[in-house]
Amino acid sequence: MMGKTEALAKQLLDLMGGADNVVSVTHCATRLRPQLRDHALVDAKQIEALEGVTGVVDKESGIQVVIGTTVGEVYEAFLKELGTESDVKEHPIEEVKKERHLLNDFVALVVSIFSPLLPLLAGSGLLRGFTILANELGWLSTESTTNLVLTLAATSVFYFLPLLVAVTSANRFKTSPFIAMAVMGALIMPGFIELIQGDGGNMVSFLGISIPVFNYTSQVIPAILTIWLQSKMEHFMKAKLPNSLHMIIIPTVLLLVLVPIAAGIFGPIGNYLSIGIANVVGWLASINQIVTGAVIGGIWNILIMFGVHWAPNTMVIIPEIARTGSSPFIAYGANANFGMAGAAFAIFLRSRNQKLKNFSLTAITSVLLSGIVEPAIYGLGVKFKTPLIAGCLGAALGGAFMGAFNVIGNAFVFGGLTTIPAFAGPTLWAYIVGLIISFVGGLILTLILGVKDPEAEMSAINKMGGNK
Repeated sequence: MMGKTEALAKQLLDLMGGADNVVSVTHCATRLRPQLRDHALVDAKQIEALEGVTGVVDKESGIQVVIGTTVGEVYEAFLKELGTESDVKEHPIEEVKKERHLLNDFVALVVSIFSPLLPLLAGSGLLRGFTILANELGWLSTESTTNLVLTLAATSVFYFLPLLVAVTSANRFKTSPFIAMAVMGALIMPGFIELIQGDGGNMVSFLGISIPVFNYTSQVIPAILTIWLQSKMEHFMKAKLPNSLHMIIIPTVLLLVLVPIAAGIFGPIGNYLSIGIANVVGWLASINQIVTGAVIGGIWNILIMFGVHWAPNTMVIIPEIARTGSSPFIAYGANANFGMAGAAFAIFLRSRNQKLKNFSLTAITSVLLSGIVEPAIYGLGVKFKTPLIAGCLGAALGGAFMGAFNVIGNAFVFGGLTTIPAFAGPTLWAYIVGLIISFVGGLILTLILGVKDPEAEMSAINKMGGNK
């Protein structure tokens, strides 16, 4: 008998036009992201109505199906259905003849590279948070070897981030992950680190050519660029060389060529890009922390709604945490989750529609326990409009409060109750108060604005614009 997950995967595939219409599929923390040949074959309304689907982002450039925390299971079942219903090999996305959308392509690339790392980033973040919390409470001495071991366990992910990104990039570009690790590993070996003087940028000689050297631990841009080039070279050599020579020639050539290119070209490019992004972030944060917190908190749900929040996540927040050990933006963004949770709670309190009350409770639980806000955004915010407005405004209030007290987060985690330890430190209290402000703000503003859709069946509770 087919289980619920398998049944959902089959229904999704059917409503996407069948296996022949699916070019490839990836997923992030909550969404299934297929690449399709013909968007016209997709029945988005039927997909959104399926049990187990909490929303659909349907645009001409593609479709994203919001599943929630079980998206990994649905993804695996979808792949099985894709394999059993069609013998079509996975085609390169470039074969699909449609207008290119650079932003969507970039986001899809980022999602495919960083999604596999999210559990590790979250787990290391929580471990780091608990360690800092133990330091703050006096339970663990910062001078102890126990503290050192726990700190190393929590921060190794950022030191070796180039290697981790090399592996996921290799999977994305369909090239050897072991060669990718070896290439990027050369740039973080002790011998290479010893070449760096001060903050880096000093010149060293390679075959008579002067190249600048920097510390590439924690950097991701050089890894992505280098492994992309590796894939092009490896695919070319596999097509041109006899199979008997693949094992010896390809790894040798790739190591010989790519390590110097990574050290002399892609590494410096990535470093200067990182510096530029860091300067922009610093400038933005220095304008006015209250305004910055309000803006980031207020717009974050909109970025999530359109699926473009991964751009600032990977280009700003993760690099900043890797470089400095903390980021205020991860704290500001958490307000968006609690603003929507407050809006969902208002619907739970006042709706007479039992199905909607149950869904609201599920959406709130998703935010509080896992930091996943998409069910609230798509199932309530986008559907009824005013909860989204209220949630964003509530989040802006919480973000402004956090900005006033310079709140920071110590790790890349999704904002929820279970991830609060990741914000341990002197500003922890302000982080918690900011979340409360966002939740209460989203709740009260939803009650004031009301929900005018009859399906919500909201009870009459006020005379200031709510429904009767």
